[in-house]
Parts: sequence; structure tokens; C-alpha cells
Amino acid sequence: MTEPTKEYIDNLKKIIEEKDDAKASALLQDLYPADIAELYKDLNLQEAIYLYLLMDGEKAADVLMELDEEDRHKLLRELPNELIAKRFVDNMETDDAVDLMRELDEDQQEEILSHIEDVEQAGDIVDLLKYDEDTAGG
Repeated sequence: MTEPTKEYIDNLKKIIEEKDDAKASALLQDLYPADIAELYKDLNLQEAIYLYLLMDGEKAADVLMELDEEDRHKLLRELPNELIAKRFVDNMETDDAVDLMRELDEDQQEEILSHIEDVEQAGDIVDLLKYDEDTAGG
């Protein structure tokens, strides 16, 4: 996708404002995660959250990892830990989930881990978090 036009952004914002889930979902369906992450630069946090909640878990997780670190932190601060676990971590490869978890404080990590449905994945994440990020295990 090329740089989104002002008209495209304005149309998207109108769809979000109207809470037209069907139109918003249709727009997102045709975009790659990197393109959606790029769109987020033109949206406020509440608009971004609205779109996140429309995406399936796997796509939402991919978009999250495409965001720059600052935008990702803003989004994660606004979402409940249970939602982070179910919408993102449960739909990520273990190494991506570990990278995401490293960006969070220890209390938040523990709460998110408690909501992960795949006990084996949660155990793998805990094991990998013990390693330094730059080592073979981490």
C-alpha cells in the first residue's frame, strides 16, 4: 500500500466514528499488517483500539508487532491484561510473544501469563524470559 491519502484516512475515521463494524472490517481485510500499522499513525488511540478489536487474533498480533515500540506501548497500556493475553499472546509465535513480554513490567507479565490458555506456551515463555535477550536461549 502506498502512503494513505487524506481522503482514505478521513473515510476510515468516519467509518470508525459511525461504528460501522462491517465497513471497517472490510477495509482491514484487504490490508497487510504493516499497512494497518502505518495507518495507526493517523489515528488516535481510541480509533486504533476500535480497529484492533475488529481484527482476528492472528492479524491483530501481527499488526501489534509491526507498530513501532512507542505506539505499541501506548496501546498495551490501554488494554486489559486478559485481552492482551487472548488477542495477542495466544496468537503469536513463542519468540514474538517473549519479545512483547520483555517490553512490559514484571507484574504485567505475570498477569498476562496467568490468562494464556495454552499452558505449554506459557511455560515456554516463562523459560525464555529467564534468558538474556541477546543469548541463544532468549
